Amino acid sequence: MKLFCYVLSLGVLLAAAPVGLLAEESGEQPQDVSLVNVTRQDHQGNVHQVSVHSRKAVRVFVFMSGECPISRTYFPVLNDLYREWGKNEKDVQLLGVWADVTQTPQDVAGLVKEFSLEFPILLDRDATLGKALQPTTVPEVYVLDKQGEVSYRGRIDDRFLQLGSRKPVASEETLKQAVAKVAAGLPVPQSYAKPVGCYYELPPTPSLEQTTLTFNRDIAPILNANCVVCHREGEVGPFTLTSYMDAAKRARQIARVVDSKLMPPWKASQVHGEFEGQRTLSDREIETLKAWAKSDRAEGDPADLPPVPTFAADWTLGEPDLVLEMQDDFDVPAGGADIFRNFVIPYEIPEDKLVATVEFKPGDASVVHHSILYLDNSGKARAKDKASPGPGYSTFGGPGFVPSGSIGGWSPGKTPRPLPDGLGRKMQKGADLVMQIHYHPSGKATKDRSKVGIYFVDKPKNEAFAIWTSSFDLDIPPGEENYQATASYKLPAEVTLLSCIPHMHLLGQQMKATAHMPDGTTQVLIDVPDWDFNWQDEYMLADPMRLPAGTRIEVVANYDNSAANPTNPSTPPQRVTFGEETTDEMLYCFFLVAAKEKSSIPVVVGDVFTQEVLRRSAHRLKMGR
Repeated sequence: MKLFCYVLSLGVLLAAAPVGLLAEESGEQPQDVSLVNVTRQDHQGNVHQVSVHSRKAVRVFVFMSGECPISRTYFPVLNDLYREWGKNEKDVQLLGVWADVTQTPQDVAGLVKEFSLEFPILLDRDATLGKALQPTTVPEVYVLDKQGEVSYRGRIDDRFLQLGSRKPVASEETLKQAVAKVAAGLPVPQSYAKPVGCYYELPPTPSLEQTTLTFNRDIAPILNANCVVCHREGEVGPFTLTSYMDAAKRARQIARVVDSKLMPPWKASQVHGEFEGQRTLSDREIETLKAWAKSDRAEGDPADLPPVPTFAADWTLGEPDLVLEMQDDFDVPAGGADIFRNFVIPYEIPEDKLVATVEFKPGDASVVHHSILYLDNSGKARAKDKASPGPGYSTFGGPGFVPSGSIGGWSPGKTPRPLPDGLGRKMQKGADLVMQIHYHPSGKATKDRSKVGIYFVDKPKNEAFAIWTSSFDLDIPPGEENYQATASYKLPAEVTLLSCIPHMHLLGQQMKATAHMPDGTTQVLIDVPDWDFNWQDEYMLADPMRLPAGTRIEVVANYDNSAANPTNPSTPPQRVTFGEETTDEMLYCFFLVAAKEKSSIPVVVGDVFTQEVLRRSAHRLKMGR
């Protein structure tokens, strides 16, 4: 009976096509649209970062609903494509976008279950994705390349070419053909094919002042997608944000830190998805949190509450190839200054390996602020460890030796992502892992024994390695509010840029790295306009960037050595020069790269070390050492 009713309703809708229900025919080419950077939960509560740039060769967004009969007709087709394309584990990602913003998360989850949809369905209740991509019809698909360019939009196939008519079998698999072209790096001959279905329509959207905001409908989706990753039980956030009361009793404080951009922690000015794992809120989201804080902080209809995000109970990517753990517990005091401690962990591997990614697991997440994983094949870290009482040894900034490599790092909220295209960081046989951990005392004495899971590259193709530029000529007078220093490095061979890691100490204010290409063009690589030593991070490019031989990387850094700088370690301010201590300063910017040709690796590595030695030698001569 249910099947009969569905077929009958489809026939009636196609034949009658009431005004305002099904989309009218129009041959007009739609205007250009672009994706926005947002974080969304799907129908199961999983969090997805949607950004302009992506590692995926192809991304497919499908605006769909459970109400439109034509949309429902394509559910099995989309399931088949999802399986054929590798269930989002290969080069193609398929994401549904639920077009009916009036339906609750429970409504959507129920329809997904009823129709056995297998792929993620994003909840877009504020229509941010809809307003960005501007669909006219449900269903309507968008095919995007790595750079976020819309290569194709329109119908799924030619089963429906006009209202009131339907082919028994599609003769043109329009979406599938477009995906194949984009995956192969080829242009799509037909970038638009008119979709046929129901109108994509949005109800009137009142202003924030006119609407009654509720936690369940308006606030929980923002917190779940952006905050709960750290603010949940057992994580680094000092309190949880997983319930109504969690948020209601802290609403003004939440509004304050998001308005000042203190939270979520993201220091790069690039906020359009240039880097993976971006942690930012949209202006609308910030204004929503502020408006709710000023209101009566209503909880709302329980049906509007989205599911709490799910997180891996153990290792996110499955069992690692190698797990290395601190050899002893480290006692973290209840209070006092932050602690930077280096723990030497010997390991044995039969040969040099390439590391695809790592997953760091804090022993006590309430006090572990971040970690950097260095390699040492010189024995210097072991000597420092032996000379220091207790587990590990203390430094500020670097690890106290010149590392032979690094396999990555961790900061709160960072999700492990393998490097692309068979790339990996070299982990040398016979070296030690030096796990540098930044501890932030929480008010309660505790113990920490952190560990890291290491994933090797299954089919190694090439090595990812570090290059950098630095300056040792820092000489910052006391009281100087805007001391500027520069550093540069010229590439001897072509490389592909994978990530950027700026580094300064407590006087640092700003850092910008710019690539000056041989053809005269420039490209900003990383711009940190509000440096915070406590939130330094590795910024991984969503779309790796080619830098040709002869490219000059210029880094400009600014420092504030005045009494007005709240992080100045000296009162009154003192003269500050280059060094490793808290009261010293640094200018380093590291870049993870891959060489186009393997034979170029020793050339680039040798050159970057030579330049470092020359800079250090010139500095020693200048200082009379």
